[in-house]
Amino acid sequence: MEWQFGPYVVQGLIARGGMGEIHRAHDSRHQRTVALKLIAERHAEDAEFRRRFQREAQATARLRDPHVIPIHSYGEIDGRLYLDMRLVDGTDLATHLASYGPLDPDRAVGLLEQVAHALDAAHADGLVHRDVKPSNVLVGRTGFAYLVDFGIAYAASTGTAATSTGVTVGTLAYMAPERFGEGPAEPSSDVYSLTCLFYECLTGRKPFQREATVAMISAHLNDDPPRPGTTAPHLGSAFDAVIARGMAKDPAHRFGSAGELADEARAALHAAPTAPRTATARQPAEPPRRKSRRRLVIAGLAALGAVLVAGAAWTLTPSGRWQPTDDRRITAVPGALVDADLGVSVPVSTPVCNDSYAVVVGAAFEASTVQRLLDEFPGSDYLHVPSTPCGATAKTSTSGKAIYSVYFGPFADEASACERLDAAREQADDAYVKQLSSTGTPAVIACD
Repeated sequence: MEWQFGPYVVQGLIARGGMGEIHRAHDSRHQRTVALKLIAERHAEDAEFRRRFQREAQATARLRDPHVIPIHSYGEIDGRLYLDMRLVDGTDLATHLASYGPLDPDRAVGLLEQVAHALDAAHADGLVHRDVKPSNVLVGRTGFAYLVDFGIAYAASTGTAATSTGVTVGTLAYMAPERFGEGPAEPSSDVYSLTCLFYECLTGRKPFQREATVAMISAHLNDDPPRPGTTAPHLGSAFDAVIARGMAKDPAHRFGSAGELADEARAALHAAPTAPRTATARQPAEPPRRKSRRRLVIAGLAALGAVLVAGAAWTLTPSGRWQPTDDRRITAVPGALVDADLGVSVPVSTPVCNDSYAVVVGAAFEASTVQRLLDEFPGSDYLHVPSTPCGATAKTSTSGKAIYSVYFGPFADEASACERLDAAREQADDAYVKQLSSTGTPAVIACD
C-alpha cells in the first residue's frame, strides 16, 4: 500500500535494519524514483543520534566518488529523520555470496577495486567508514558496485567515536584488532575490513569462523590471518600474502591504502593458477529478464574504453561531438574490431582516446542486448571493449565473453558530457561519465 511522506509517495519496503527502514519511493518534486531511508522513530528524541545523523548525511553527501551511493537530500519531516538516496537495481554482496558461493578470482578482484576506490575517496576527505562488510556493498546487475551505509562514518580528524551508547559499532567478523580498544578508527582499519571482505569473496567464508563473541574478538587479536589457498585450494598460494598483509595485526604493517591492497590483489590474480573451482562452489545464475522495460544498472570501469585508430582523422563538431572527417562512422578498421561488429542497426564505433568524454549508458555481451540498448537510447553508439580498452580494468566477462559498451559522445568537455548525463539518467540511474584517457588509467567523472 502506498502512503505519503512529505513530497514522497512511499511505494514499498526494501530493507529494515537497526537504524530504520529503506523504502522505494517516488519523489514528486523531481519526478524520480529514490531509495528513502526513514530513521526509526525512537531516535527522534536522542540528541546525540541527531548530531550523528547530521554528520552522516553531510559527510556522505559531499563525497563524489561513483562507487558511493549519492545522497540527494536529507532532513526531517513531521519529526522523522530521512535520507533521500539513489535507488540501485541490484543486491547486496552478502546476499549474493550466501546464494551463489564465492566469486571467481577475477570478479572478486574487480569488485575489490571498486570498493577500494570508494574508500580511498572517503579517506581523502577525512572520513572512515568503520563498517566495511559484504552487506554494505551493493552490486548492480552488470557488476557495478557501491559502498553504502556511512551511518557510522565520522570525521577522522575529530578523534571522536560516533556512538551514543558507548557500544562499539560495526560487525565483529570484519573488525580490525585496534577497534576493540579505546582508540579511534583509522583508514587502516577500513583496509583490514576490506581485506576480510575480499577473503570472503574468494572463499565464501568469513576469515574467522567463530560462534561466540569472545572467541571472535580473540581471533582478530591473536590468530594468524587465514590462507585463502588453504580454504580454497584452487586458488593456490597467490593471494595468501595479500590477505596476510591486509589483515596484519599492526596497522603500520598493512597496505598504505585500499587502492594499494587492490593493486596487489590484481598482481596476485595474474600469478594465480587457472585450476577450476571445486564442485561445491555455486555459480551465479543469469539474472532474470524482465518483461517490462527496466531501469539499467551500469557496469562500472570495466565497461568502456577506446583507442586511437591508425590513420583516422577526426574533427570536433559544433555540438561537441568527435567524428571522422568524412562524417561517417567507421565500419571497417584493422584487426579484431572488424570482427567485433555485431551487425546491429548501428556499426561498431571507435572513439578516439584523446581525453574527451563519453556518457556510458549500458554494457552487454550479446548482440540482442546491444540492440535493445541502442533502441532504448536513440543516438547512442557502441564499442568493443577488448579492441578499445583505454583504461578499462576488464575486457571480458568471467566466462570469457567480450564486453560491449553503449554510450553517447564523445564530448569535448566535461560540462557537455555532464549535461547529457542528466538526460541519460532519466532512463539509466547509473549512467556515468568516462574520460577517454590514453594513459591507461580509468577515469570516471563525478558530475555535480
